[in-house]
Formats: sequence, structure tokens, C-alpha cells
Amino acid sequence: MGKAMGLALALTLALALTAAAEDAKGTVRWIDQADHSIVLDDGTRLWMSEGQLSDLSPGDRVQAAYETRGAKKIVIQIDHNRPGLDGSLDPLNSIQSGD
Repeated sequence: MGKAMGLALALTLALALTAAAEDAKGTVRWIDQADHSIVLDDGTRLWMSEGQLSDLSPGDRVQAAYETRGAKKIVIQIDHNRPGLDGSLDPLNSIQSGD
């Protein structure tokens, strides 16, 4: 019974930790390399690791999961799309627009 109780407690804690993550999405308006942060078009500021930051450019559309630690929103996962020449996020539309 002790093992079952321990397993239930571990699962409850794991679910609580993943539920603490929040989401943000928008367009990258500004990148602060020195502070390791970005600002989205709605004013949301997100802090991230140098590796995550190096892949981003202003204008990229992002969807990020973050955890609030103190006053900072720390990114734990981020996905991004870079718009094509015509501003579309769909690479096929961007390629075909040149025809």
C-alpha cells in the first residue's frame, strides 16, 4: 500500500508541475540579446536560454510554454515560424506567390 501511495503522490506532483506552465503566442517585435529576452507584439516579455534565442528573428511567429518565476516568464518550450517573402507562414503559398 505504501508503494501505491508513493506512486499516486508522484503522479499528482508531476501533473501539478506541468499544469503550472502557461502559453503565449504572437509575433516577435524585439529581441534583447543582453537580457536573453524577447518582446511579443502584445507586449509580453519572455526570457529564454541563449540557444533558444539564437534561432529567433523579429517578425517570427512564436508559440511558447513558460513558467513564471518571480517576475519573469521563463520559456520552457518554444516553436516558431518565419514568414515567407509574401508574409505568409505557409511555405507553399510563399513559393507559389512568385509565379
